[in-house]
Amino acid sequence: MKLTQDAQTFEMPHLLTYYECDETGHPSMSMLLSMISMVSDEHSMSLGLGIDEVQTTGGTWVVSGYEGQLNNDQPHFGETIILGTRAVAYNRFFAVREFWVMDKEHQVEYARFKSIFVFMNLKTRRMESIPPALIEPFKSPLVKRIPRLKRPHKLVETVAVVEQEYRVRYFDLDANHHVNNARYFDWLLDPLGREFLQGHQLRSFSLQYLQEVRDGETIKSRVNQPSADEATSYHQIAMGDQVAAIAEIKWY
Repeated sequence: MKLTQDAQTFEMPHLLTYYECDETGHPSMSMLLSMISMVSDEHSMSLGLGIDEVQTTGGTWVVSGYEGQLNNDQPHFGETIILGTRAVAYNRFFAVREFWVMDKEHQVEYARFKSIFVFMNLKTRRMESIPPALIEPFKSPLVKRIPRLKRPHKLVETVAVVEQEYRVRYFDLDANHHVNNARYFDWLLDPLGREFLQGHQLRSFSLQYLQEVRDGETIKSRVNQPSADEATSYHQIAMGDQVAAIAEIKWY
């Protein structure tokens, strides 16, 4: 197994376990996001930029959005896959990463994602400029304009909406003291129901985080339930009148 590991690009093997998969035996979306977060962390730590080093600056990395495409052919639990990431570009306030999930021979690309990171002050919970010491070691190019992610279409209120409430629990939080990014996908997809999820496979998506969700809050996940001949669903996570995240998902 040949892996690329340098300042800008990092790959690692990963044994896909049963608890990372849903009833189909394939990895769930929340677990895929957890996996790419893991390879991002490993990349950072390989350059001496683990969470402790980052937080000494008084801030932390936060994802503002994702977009991605998935192959109809997905790995099964028990297989060894390759998780990869590359620091694409950055400017004063934004950094772009791309991620991929491949078979161990680099022959099949199961998924490819792109994300935009911002740097958040842990006390004020506001975005601030990225400390040079935390971005320059990745050797990614400094650019004037960051390539934008696809913005999801908003929920259509005039079409039938399915909704479900969830309370944010202590175990939904991560080491950055906010809701783990992967948890949002559980909330987004769950209202679609078991029958739909067993009969459909995610093809592509765009997800944008708009507002921080915190411990103890109650969120409402709302979705335009796709009809039998519709291949796209539109999602919203809200806290009262505040929209915390929106997503657009296309299905096989």
